[in-house]
Amino acid sequence: MVRECLVGLVLSTSAGCSLVLDFSNSAIPIDAMIDAPYTQEQCEYKEPNDSVDTAAMITSADTGTAAICGGETEDHDFYKFTVPAATTKVVIKLTFTNRPSGDLDLRLSDTTGAMISQSRGFGNEETITCPATSPACPTLAAGDYVFEVFPALTGAVNLYDFSLTLTP
Repeated sequence: MVRECLVGLVLSTSAGCSLVLDFSNSAIPIDAMIDAPYTQEQCEYKEPNDSVDTAAMITSADTGTAAICGGETEDHDFYKFTVPAATTKVVIKLTFTNRPSGDLDLRLSDTTGAMISQSRGFGNEETITCPATSPACPTLAAGDYVFEVFPALTGAVNLYDFSLTLTP
């Protein structure tokens, strides 16, 4: 019996067909990138912003896309914003696709690092609304504040977008 087999992009006629796939380390290109849910550009968004003191100043026009990335130390991203006088509502929303080892959380603090509120859910977004009761957050007085995006579990990495809404 003669079979037709597709070998690469060439049709071969032979008595039998076989396909050998090589998944060994020698078959992997040396310069291959490690699979990651983010790009280098997303990792570098508004960097350095790894502490309250180095928080990147943002406005409601800034949205990301940014990423919590792998590295020697656990990545945390800090963003500083100003609440104008007479602001009645502040909403900080973080959106991402929750995947294994990719859950992210959100924390709001003053510029000294004292926590005001946090959102630590398990879905594809985290939201802090001030004022609100769940999660609890008071009305924010005029001034500067910082929100932090961080891994829910040690070693979690993921890309994300954020939004900041200031309602007069």
